[in-house]
Amino acid sequence: MKRPIVTFDLENQVGDIQWSPYSSTVFSAVSYEGKLYVYDLNQNKRMHLCDMLTTSRKQKAYHVAFNWVDPIILVGDERGGVISFKLSNSLFQGPCEPDPEVDVGKTIQDMEIAKMEKFLNSMDKVEYKPADLN
Repeated sequence: MKRPIVTFDLENQVGDIQWSPYSSTVFSAVSYEGKLYVYDLNQNKRMHLCDMLTTSRKQKAYHVAFNWVDPIILVGDERGGVISFKLSNSLFQGPCEPDPEVDVGKTIQDMEIAKMEKFLNSMDKVEYKPADLN
């Protein structure tokens, strides 16, 4: 591709980004201003679904990590602090489950790949103006 698929402006330096281990369309980012942003491209292609202040404005948030089992995100700051957040049910829906009657022979991985492909295909149809990329 010769252009970005989609861009997100957090209006501050980004400390870390991580894709969710349970959904192909969920990711989070932390900014140095101390905010955690959670996106689900399957629910909203342009905006974060939530943002939370993670630290005082004097501390930079450097890292973010999803728990692989429970709906929890950890954020690490520049002073060695770790803060945990519980994801709401709308952000932790787990992987797609194949319907045995419709999705015969498909795995969870197949379903997650299809979900991301659906998102990518929907972005191919969007017409961009130069202002959209800023």
